[in-house]
This record gives sequence, C-alpha cells and structure tokens, in this order.
Amino acid sequence: MVGISPSAVISKTARIGDRCYIGEYTVIGDNCEIGNDTIIYDKVTLVKDCSVGDRCVIHSGVTLGDDGFAFERDENNLYRFPHFGRVLIGNDVEICANSHIAKGSLSDTVISDGTKIDALVHISHNVFVGKNCEITAGAVIGGSAEIGNSTWIGLNATVKDQIKIGNNVIVASGASVIHDVSDHDIVAGVPAKSIKNKINEVSDKLFLMAGQNSDKKE
Repeated sequence: MVGISPSAVISKTARIGDRCYIGEYTVIGDNCEIGNDTIIYDKVTLVKDCSVGDRCVIHSGVTLGDDGFAFERDENNLYRFPHFGRVLIGNDVEICANSHIAKGSLSDTVISDGTKIDALVHISHNVFVGKNCEITAGAVIGGSAEIGNSTWIGLNATVKDQIKIGNNVIVASGASVIHDVSDHDIVAGVPAKSIKNKINEVSDKLFLMAGQNSDKKE
C-alpha cells in the first residue's frame, strides 16, 4: 500500500519518506516528518512537530501532537501552559484507532521502537515509553510518566503523572498506579500493589507476554 490520497492535507514544511501511504482526509501538519514504509490510515491528524519513524502503522482517527492538559492557576483564572516539545515515534510502532498522544511541554513525548498502542489510549505530554511495550485499550498515561522496555499496560489501567514504571512490568487491567514500579514486577488493584509473589504456577503462564519468566524471584 503506497500513495497519498488526494484528500489528504500535507503542510509544505512536512517531509514524507519513501513508499508511504497517507489515507483519506489525513492531516500532516507543520514540521512533521514521516519515515520510510509507514502507513497512515484515514482521518489521522498530526497537528505539528511530530516525527514518525520507519515501518510504522497509524490507524484511523489517531491524533498526535496537540497540546496536553496543562494549566497554571492564579486566584481567579486558569492559564494554559505553553507546549514547546514534540511527539517522537520510533520505528516499527503501531497505534490503533482513536488514540491520542500529546506533544511535550518543555521536553518531548517519546514512544520508542517496536511499541504497540491499542485503540482509545491517551498518552499525556512529556511521557516516555520504552521499546517493545504493549499499551492496551482505554489506558491513560499521565504527564511526565516513564515506562520501561517490554512492559504491558492492561485494559483501562491508569498511570499517574510523574510515575516511573520499570522494564518487563505487567500492570493489570483496571489498575491505578500511583507509586513507582520496579523492574519485573506485576501490579494490580486500586491503588496498584505488587501481586507477583501471589501468583501460582498455573496463573504464571498468563504473564509471559511482558517478558516475565515462570521462575519466581523474591
């Protein structure tokens, strides 16, 4: 699948790589860069200042690169905090339908190589997501959170702003993460707590998707 739909709107300052597909009514805004062999389906919006790597797939309805939800307050009013950062998408990333990734405020929002993002996921400004992660439908990642490599975020899980989650972590469906999570842990609940030592050998097999091995480590 190669080509640019005649209904697509592409800024004069955008750069599109080789062998790409840009779908119907997609908007590629100012200073956006698309790598080689990337597919961007219909009605996607890259607002501005987005970089998408090689061999990525971005499904219909995704929005990248608009301002995040950040305000300063005085006694009477709220004032929007300016966003000067970008959205940086690595190679081999897939983002499913109707997800949203905000641009950074003072730093960049980064999705690293090989990560897969399900439908209806919200990733706030300044978030860093490591390599080969899976973030499933309905998840919300708060501003300036950091997620390590090969981590699984379950359905409708919430990660509080500025939280750090390590490598090879599993966050269970519906969990609310309000404390940092160390490497190789499994957390569940509201608020999320470690359940790794409570998993029996049969259940252990369910958690291999995030690189956990079946041998328990205290």
